[in-house]
Amino acid sequence: MKSALLLWLAWGATFAAQAHGFEERYDLPIPLAYVIAGACACVLLTFIVAVVWMRRPDVAQARPTTSTGLLTCGAKQPTFCHGLAKGISFFLFVLTLASALWGTRDPLMNLAPTLIWIGWWVGLSFAVIILGNIWPLLDPWRTLFELLNAAVRMAGRRNGIALNWPWPARIGRWPATLLLLVWCGLEVIYPIAMSPFKLGCLAVTWSVFNVTGMVCFGREVWQRHADVFAVYFSALGRQIGNRPTAESEAPVAGEVGFVLAMLSTVLFDGLHGSATWAYFEGALVAWAPQWLDTNGYVAGGIGLITVWLIFVAAYRLTCQLCFALMPIPTSGFGNPLARLFLPTLIPIAAAYLIAHNFSNLLIQGQTLISLLSDPLGRQWDILGMAKFYPDIGLVDAKLTWTVALVAIVGGHVISIWRAHRLALSVGLSAQHTALTSLPLTLLMVVYTGISLMVLAAPMVSNAP
Repeated sequence: MKSALLLWLAWGATFAAQAHGFEERYDLPIPLAYVIAGACACVLLTFIVAVVWMRRPDVAQARPTTSTGLLTCGAKQPTFCHGLAKGISFFLFVLTLASALWGTRDPLMNLAPTLIWIGWWVGLSFAVIILGNIWPLLDPWRTLFELLNAAVRMAGRRNGIALNWPWPARIGRWPATLLLLVWCGLEVIYPIAMSPFKLGCLAVTWSVFNVTGMVCFGREVWQRHADVFAVYFSALGRQIGNRPTAESEAPVAGEVGFVLAMLSTVLFDGLHGSATWAYFEGALVAWAPQWLDTNGYVAGGIGLITVWLIFVAAYRLTCQLCFALMPIPTSGFGNPLARLFLPTLIPIAAAYLIAHNFSNLLIQGQTLISLLSDPLGRQWDILGMAKFYPDIGLVDAKLTWTVALVAIVGGHVISIWRAHRLALSVGLSAQHTALTSLPLTLLMVVYTGISLMVLAAPMVSNAP
């Protein structure tokens, strides 16, 4: 039993490379092509229903979504529960650093890799989708800055440690976009999860960089533009609350690129290691000198950037086509639709996240129970749960495929519905609104088909 568990953990610890692989495959009751066609038809039908049913621009009266979830992170008066949550989160942060830097080098027995990639990155993302943006309450770097700021004020400096340098408007949110692509590269391409010590060094480096940025530019400005995790969870948390509007904040350079990075990085995660990726890597190896990419890192980086650029180009070209179909003069106005429709991409990002990581969270997440009892891998049993064995039969390929199918279709359906509401807010007639939002609808149909094909490859028996 124990040897079988270790073999399974060795497979699961590869995280990125084999994160969505299954030893079993689900036999679909109908051909995969029919499933994909039906899903695309469902998305297209949503557009037709929206055109017929929704004829008033009531979205124009919607206020910016400000809900932060059930924990009400934005409350003016901190409560005991808020303080407790901050304390627990900061303790886990310190424990993770200690485990990574001074614990065992075995990634299967060290708390840090599993807690960072599964418990935090995946688990918290799921929580934010459900509850709203609870990250400000749990952010250990925010807590660390607040502690340092309070200490400096107590020492006599009234303004605290923030220098409040002006943030260059041209840079906007591009630093967060670049960092999200780098983070995906570390997750999928570079096997940093296999080295707890390297993961710990990365966490220390990011902590110094992040807190320094808050000191230089102020916490709010830094976290709005360059703190990749603050920007990411803020965007993902817009799933709940009031109806979306693109006027919730002033335009920020790079915000379109960031949201499309949220979509493309998850899709790249599914593509990496697939048959399609093998063809791409083989072609690159044949073209480039062998010494240039012995480990596949260069190919992975090129592939990641390429997928992101394709998403950016497809979205901007679609929005340009939508703008061209508007019955108003287009010269001199620019194209505001790329930003107007941006909130409609968030449900798709959430859907991709759920579809790709549902099985990881439920299966690999169980190992956190035993790892918390022995975080450093020193044969401890602090919580009395060190011998807990995960139930690896909790999720199978059939359930994972069903959840993925529902998530992908549901995310695109919500996106189409929101897009039509936002298109109505421009003030066009219902007929012109339908014509304007049609290119975006077709793009969503394409997204649906491609994402399902990528998801089906490792888990459906009759997938290409």
